[in-house]
Amino acid sequence: MVSYSLCRSRKNIMKLKIEHKGLIDYESCITDMKQLVESQPNYHSIWVLEHNPVFTIGISEKGIEEDKKKDPPFIKTDRGGKITYHGPGQKIFYFILNLKDIPFRPTDLTKNILQKTSDTLDGYGLDNKINLEDPGIYLENKKLASVGMRIRRNYSYHGLSINFDTNLSTFNMIKPCGLDVQACNLNQYIDIGIDELTSDLIDAYKELIKVKW
Repeated sequence: MVSYSLCRSRKNIMKLKIEHKGLIDYESCITDMKQLVESQPNYHSIWVLEHNPVFTIGISEKGIEEDKKKDPPFIKTDRGGKITYHGPGQKIFYFILNLKDIPFRPTDLTKNILQKTSDTLDGYGLDNKINLEDPGIYLENKKLASVGMRIRRNYSYHGLSINFDTNLSTFNMIKPCGLDVQACNLNQYIDIGIDELTSDLIDAYKELIKVKW
């Protein structure tokens, strides 16, 4: 499903394209995302999806090798950060944004994505904490959400993942983002549906880039 909004900047009006992609393979998704960046689109995109089980190895991770034969596979990627897990029950938001047409400095993108996510969780009455050194959001010292970005040709790509009811036994086989912490699921803390969570976060991210209907 695809929907559009209008994003008003000081210079012009850009569309925001929201794409709900369902459950998709990690490598093919990243290939498609890079192709979109290379095409230099005249609109912003947010992709909303889940991945089949996979461990992804960011550019800061030096101690873990790629191994696509494992189950789940370990796959190198070009996002920031270290190693993390993706799988069903974890909602992912990929931000393909024209950084020349956002209302803040590109260097503030990660911080602002985390802040909008945290504000949404605040609205549910959850006492959450942002960590900017190893970017993510924590509940009771457990990691709920992770973010890793990349910039190319003035566009951002990659994004944020938030655990809803994902397989924590698989996730906690590793140290999330290289930290000595455990991951957690949102449904352990509040009674909310994944569709409601997704809708609320999309609304927050529209506000991030000043979307007007």
